[in-house]
Amino acid sequence: MGEIIEAITAALNSGANVITALRDAYGYSIEDLSTTSGLAVSEVEDLEAGNIDPAKLARLTASLGLPEGLGQPEETGIPARLAS
Repeated sequence: MGEIIEAITAALNSGANVITALRDAYGYSIEDLSTTSGLAVSEVEDLEAGNIDPAKLARLTASLGLPEGLGQPEETGIPARLAS
């Protein structure tokens, strides 16, 4: 898990969108993330575009085994760059 957090932090520090950072850290395509999370490809694309739906975000992070609230800056204190 430490390597994933480091990869996400590096991506965020470079200005990546938090969802893109998660996807890249796992080495997933949008289609892979869609399959893993059970979200439609268009829903993953919406999240990457910064259209954050808390329920969809929670579903995505849960499917990756990540802590609840990841990507929501008010809960994590991590600046989530939601616009690429």
